[in-house]
Formats: sequence, structure tokens, C-alpha cells
Amino acid sequence: MSKINFQNLLVAFCLTLLTVSSAFAGEMNIKGWEKGGEYDSLYDNTDRDVIKGTLLKIEEIEPLSGMAAGVGLLVQDKEDGDEVLVHLGPKDFVEPRIKDLRPGARVKVYGVLVEINGEYEYMCAKFKAGEDRKYKFRLTKDGTPFWSLSTEELKKEESTE
Repeated sequence: MSKINFQNLLVAFCLTLLTVSSAFAGEMNIKGWEKGGEYDSLYDNTDRDVIKGTLLKIEEIEPLSGMAAGVGLLVQDKEDGDEVLVHLGPKDFVEPRIKDLRPGARVKVYGVLVEINGEYEYMCAKFKAGEDRKYKFRLTKDGTPFWSLSTEELKKEESTE
């Protein structure tokens, strides 16, 4: 009888460890990307702009020193041919959402032009790639980053296109 109880206890303990490990593995590293932080305060929702162009490459970025890795798009502006770096958000949040995105796609980026370390770059609210793919990273109404939303709020926003 005590062997069965010990085995049950051991199984329960292992399952608990797996559950806790999964929970920690699911946490995102958004250091420096937090709502209201130094980087986020650069986003002025009243000064939105749109650029159209071609996606040249997807790259890892660190907009301000010490921030967690982020994802950026290097876009060639259709209007003047300039290359523009578009910040999407923290890598842990963005990468799973853009798995189908490839260089060469025609994109339309909605966001805010900001100056960081003497360079003009875009902080993206949302963008379209081609005719049918849409990606959203901030609330249109106030610029709140999606990675700071609760699970319920995020599901609601991602279900509305």
C-alpha cells in the first residue's frame, strides 16, 4: 500500500514540476518594452503615419540599451526608396505571430515615426502584408502595446480584424 502511495506522490510531484516549468517557459521577456516605460513613451498615438513598401528583411533589434531582444522589419519605402526600420515589439511576443512573413512581401505599416539615437524609425501599431495578412501590435485608440494586455483582452483584440 505504501508503494502505491509513494508512486502516486512521485507522479503528482513530476506533473507539478512539468506544469510549473511550462508556466515559466511561457513567460515573455519584455524588459524595456513595458507599457509606460522609456521606450513606450516615445509612441505618440496622436502622430500616426503610414508607409508602404517592400519588406527587405526581418531582424533582431534592441531599440534602447538594455532592452530585451525585439523584432524589426527593414522596409524599402515605395515613395522615396529609403530603407526604414520598423519596430514590431519584443521577440518573445512577435516571433510566433509572424511565422508566415517573408522578405519580398508588399507591406503597409501603420505607426509612429520616432527618433532614437539620431535615427528615424517607426514604431508599428499594425501592418498588412500582401492582400490578406494582417498583424496588430498596439491598440489603435491609445497605442497600448498588445504584450501588456491581459490574456482575455489580447484574445478579444486578436479576434477583431
